[in-house]
Amino acid sequence: MTMIRVTAYENPKSIEEATTFLAKDTYVPIAGGTDVILELRNGMPVKLLDINNLKLNHVTSNKDNIEIGAACTHTQLASNPIVSQFVPLVGIAAGKVGSKQIRNRGTIGGNIVNASPCADTIPALLIYDAELVLLSKKGRRIARLDEFITSPYATIKRNDELLHSIICKKNNKTGYSYLKLGRRQAVNISRMTISVALDIDDDNAVIDACISAGSVFPVPSRMKDLEKFLRGEKIKPKLFKEAGKLAVDLMIKHSGYRWSTPYKEPVLAGLIERALMQASKGIVQDN
Repeated sequence: MTMIRVTAYENPKSIEEATTFLAKDTYVPIAGGTDVILELRNGMPVKLLDINNLKLNHVTSNKDNIEIGAACTHTQLASNPIVSQFVPLVGIAAGKVGSKQIRNRGTIGGNIVNASPCADTIPALLIYDAELVLLSKKGRRIARLDEFITSPYATIKRNDELLHSIICKKNNKTGYSYLKLGRRQAVNISRMTISVALDIDDDNAVIDACISAGSVFPVPSRMKDLEKFLRGEKIKPKLFKEAGKLAVDLMIKHSGYRWSTPYKEPVLAGLIERALMQASKGIVQDN
């Protein structure tokens, strides 16, 4: 096994101190380390910046938004009452990350910055138009989550920047659903995730729809064409079946026809249909 070569370790006690280190040299921020340690087993020397003392594990609420500290663990988010009330899909997604041990250590910031196509929390965050607060010695920068990840495992974050927090818009949709497909029931890596939020009127017509997917496109993404297709339509099984077919067309359009496509086509169509059915019942579903 290749050993990790740590050439420097810093444990800043303030944001100012942390950004000073990042401005001077290339450090890798570490909180839970569940992604970082695996990535560092390539033998390259690394300098670690421990951010656990920066008080980035907060969840706060104002009139329109929820702010989630980048060092919040998945366990904290899964049980936080503010998250459950205003951004419930984030809590559900966090509760499905890996094992209990990983949820206790891993952070939402790490899940985002790692930028894996199968990251559990990113499709949920996209439903709430999440924005990322990035800090450096040059100041504060806001980046939209849907623009932050440029390709698998690549982002627009600069080496001198620290992910401070995630800002999510409160969502008053009437129904939600989060579906995760993996190889097994527990401790699994997502093969596909679907997040749905629907707003339905008294006549059972879709007022608004938010739908996102992970491991479907090169990066986790909202499915804007599918959302537009659903708006104004009456809830019925046929509509959801057509939505599943449209989702498959969008996948092939944006990702191309690959070796995994014959497997993904019926799976994606079925998950979209099921997620929309669950969300249309007006209750949170997380099966």
